[in-house]
Amino acid sequence: MTSTSSGTRTTAAADKTERRRRLRQAALTLFEEHGFAAVSIDDIAAAAGVSRRTFFNHFDTKAGALFDPAPGEAAQVAELLAQEPGTDPWMALTRALKAFLTAELRTVSARRRILAGQPELSRFLLPANLHFEESILGWLGDRGVAGLRARAMSSMALVCVRESFMAWDPESGAASLFELLDEMFALAAAGTTAIRTAPATHPDSATGGATARAAGSDRATDEPDDAAPGRGVVKAGQTRSRILLTAERLFAEHGVFAVSNRQVSEAAGQGNNAAVGYHFGTKADLLHAIVEHHTTQLEQIRARLLRANGDSPELRDWVACVVLPFTEHLSDLGSPSWYARLAAQIMTEPQLRELAATGLHDAPHFYAVVAGLHRCLPALPPELRRRRDDMARTLLVHTCAAREHTLPDDADAARAAWSATAAELIDAVEGLYLAPATSHKAII
Repeated sequence: MTSTSSGTRTTAAADKTERRRRLRQAALTLFEEHGFAAVSIDDIAAAAGVSRRTFFNHFDTKAGALFDPAPGEAAQVAELLAQEPGTDPWMALTRALKAFLTAELRTVSARRRILAGQPELSRFLLPANLHFEESILGWLGDRGVAGLRARAMSSMALVCVRESFMAWDPESGAASLFELLDEMFALAAAGTTAIRTAPATHPDSATGGATARAAGSDRATDEPDDAAPGRGVVKAGQTRSRILLTAERLFAEHGVFAVSNRQVSEAAGQGNNAAVGYHFGTKADLLHAIVEHHTTQLEQIRARLLRANGDSPELRDWVACVVLPFTEHLSDLGSPSWYARLAAQIMTEPQLRELAATGLHDAPHFYAVVAGLHRCLPALPPELRRRRDDMARTLLVHTCAAREHTLPDDADAARAAWSATAAELIDAVEGLYLAPATSHKAII
């Protein structure tokens, strides 16, 4: 019985891996042929011969199908590192990374060709690279390189890979990629000399950690036990979250165009004023990350409401599915919050409107809600229905932005305020959709 169960689990795991591989390959092929923006999640699932639900079992977003590392890739890098001989960690690390890229060259080439047509997708490269950092840090620790020195070496190596990749023209062939890598690794090698030759002391040792604490170093207090495997990944995630929240507040309070990346970095308590650029890229990339973060939360609420709604024929039920995700999410954020005011800017500013549309590319539950609502409005002409959709979204977002600005500090009072706002909005939006269609001539 045990043997049979084990074999069943092995088969199931193999089937899951194969489905993921098919989805990844279908996504790469479709993105190359038609462009990223023109391909939907349904297109990818159909090409892979699986359901939409199966897609979301493997990837959270459409971009994930292109960039999310496969489950075994970090282990593959770890294995290549373990096979490296020699005493120079930097040289061994660069050889292992080149060996990994050689093995994944087909996927790497496809990604670069897709990015050539949609360069803004490059913001996903950094989170994908961080997936490998834990393996690299663990291996460096075994080689006697730990703490900040290990993180510096790992970060430099991954930056070399990313920048070489972005500078590479895949039409020039694989050899040119590795020439770029060699050039980048050589330039970085000078910067790693001190790291490679310095004594391998732990930052919390009697000399390193105590000295830093005595000097009042922020790093000594913020980064204890820096040598712990995965510490760099966790720290990077915390820094990204702090930057996102700070940017959201500053954008809401002062306006997107009045705030610089430098101001965001400083307000987020980052000693490096280029922290936003390192973690996200441009201001547009930072805004994309904020929108994606909230879209994920909104989609979870929509999914729950959709399950409860079923195939309801009642317009009010579908209007609730439009309103409640936004008001519930804002209520969950607590007081103060800033996202409604930022969303109002994104909706209003011509230069930011495309960002709002991009944020809905991977929001299948949003489109399911719209479809359910439209089924309840067969008498409205399609063009008028779309205009009322725009009116409803404007009413929702700007009403919530105004409410957010005057939100009470008390948590219970804030939740009650959002509950009352939701009820008022459902009434108003339902009335907006039910209003009769009056001809222009009748108005004149």
